[in-house]
Amino acid sequence: MNSGMPITLTVLIAKTLLNLSRLVGRGGGSALPGLVAEKLDPQIGTKLASRIPRGSIIVTGTNGKTTTSKMLAKVLSDSGESLVANRAGSNLSRGIVSALIEHISVSGHYKDTVGLFEVDEAAMPAVAAMLQPRAIVVLNLFRDQLDRYGELDTTAKLIGKGIAATEAQLYLNADDPLVASLAQYAPKDQSVVYFGIDEVPTTKLAHDVTADSNTCPVCGRALDYNKAFFGHIGHYRCPAGHFGRPQPSLDANKIKLNDRSASFQVRLSDTDDCHQAKIFLPGLYNIYNALAATVVAQGFGVAIDSALESLSRVQAAFGRVEVLSVGTKQLYLLLVKNPTGFNQIIHTFLLKNKQQNILFIINDNFADGRDISWLWDVAFEELTAQSHVIDVAGLRADDMALRLKYADMPVRHNHHQLSKALNQFIDQLPENGTGYIVPTYTAMLESRKKLGRRVKLSGVWE
Repeated sequence: MNSGMPITLTVLIAKTLLNLSRLVGRGGGSALPGLVAEKLDPQIGTKLASRIPRGSIIVTGTNGKTTTSKMLAKVLSDSGESLVANRAGSNLSRGIVSALIEHISVSGHYKDTVGLFEVDEAAMPAVAAMLQPRAIVVLNLFRDQLDRYGELDTTAKLIGKGIAATEAQLYLNADDPLVASLAQYAPKDQSVVYFGIDEVPTTKLAHDVTADSNTCPVCGRALDYNKAFFGHIGHYRCPAGHFGRPQPSLDANKIKLNDRSASFQVRLSDTDDCHQAKIFLPGLYNIYNALAATVVAQGFGVAIDSALESLSRVQAAFGRVEVLSVGTKQLYLLLVKNPTGFNQIIHTFLLKNKQQNILFIINDNFADGRDISWLWDVAFEELTAQSHVIDVAGLRADDMALRLKYADMPVRHNHHQLSKALNQFIDQLPENGTGYIVPTYTAMLESRKKLGRRVKLSGVWE
C-alpha cells in the first residue's frame, strides 16, 4: 500500500472499522483497527503520536505495567491532563495505534494532551521508535514466558534498543540490577532518574529462588546484596566495584503493609524532604509502582504531594488484587504470570492465616506462555505448614496439582471445567468467608467474565 495515503482517509477507515467491531461485539476494537491502519500507512503511528501536544509516556517491564499506567492516569488526570491511552491493555503496536486512532478527530487533531501507553517488552524497539516518547519508565525485569521472550538478557536488549531509538527521559528502578543497567542505552546527554525502596518490614521468603538477574552486567560476577527484598530486587554492588545500585532520586521507607493497603514515607534525595503516602493496594510491588508513577508525574510538573494524594484514591486494576463480594462472601482475584509475582502473592496474601480457601487456575494459552515449567520455581513450600483448602482448575490443572503434591499440599477438587470450579469454590466458602482466586492471565479474563454473571465488575481502569 502507498505509505503516502492521506492521514484523514486512513483514520476514517480505521475509525469505521473500530465502530463496526464494537457494534457487532467482535472485541472492543483494541487491535484490529490499528493493524489495518498500519497496513494502509506503515507510518501512521508516528504521524499520529507526533500530534499529541505534550508527548507520550511508555510504561514497560515484566510486572506492574497495567497498575502503574492506571496510577499515572489518575495522577495526570487530576492535574488537568487529558490522556490518549491503551486502556484495554492491548500493548503491542497495533493496540497502541488503535488507541491513537480512537482518540483523534477525523480532521486529525487531539483534544487530549498526553499519551500514556503500556508497552510489551518485546514490542519496545518498534513502539518506542514509532512513538518517540517524552518519557520511558522501566519497572522491573523477571523471567516470564520463556517460550516467547527467551532469557532476561534478551528482553533487556530489546528494551535497550527501544530506549536507544529515542531521546526520552528515562525512569528506572534502582533496585533491579538489570533495569538499572539500561541507563547505558540513554543518549549521552540525557539524564536518568532512578526510584527505589530504602528499607522494608518483611524478609525474603526462605524458598524464594527467583534471583533471575543477580550478576554484574559488566564482569559477570555474582552481586553482593546487603538488602534483599524479593527475587533479585534489593541493594547490591559488584564485589569488583564495576557496578552498584545507583542513588534514587526518590525512595520509600518506613513501610507498613497489610492485605488491603500500604503506607510509607517518600523521600526526595536532593532535598531530603519527606512526604507521607498511603495507597489502597497491598504489597511491596505496588509501592514500586506508586514510586514510578510519582517520579514520572514530577517530570510532567505535578507536585509530589498532589501526586501522592491522587494515588491514595487509586483502586486495583482489573484482576490485580481485585476484591469482589458475592453475598456475604468476599473474593480476592490475584493475577499471576511468573514465579516472582506468584511469590509476592504468597507473601502478601496466602501466609496471612493458618487456613485459607484458595483456587489456583492455570492456563497455557499464548498470552499466558505455553511453557509452564515456571510453576516449579514458585515457593509453594512456604505454604506446607498451613492448612489451606485448595482447589485447582484450568487447562493445566493437573500440572498445578502435581506441583502442589511435591510441596506436600493436598488438593480438594481438580476441575477442568472453569464454571463448575468457580461455582463450587464460591458455594463451599463459609458465610462471611474469604476466598482467594489465583489465575494466570487468560484464566483471569475468563474468570471475570463468568463471575460477572454473579457480581458487578469494573472496567479495565475503572
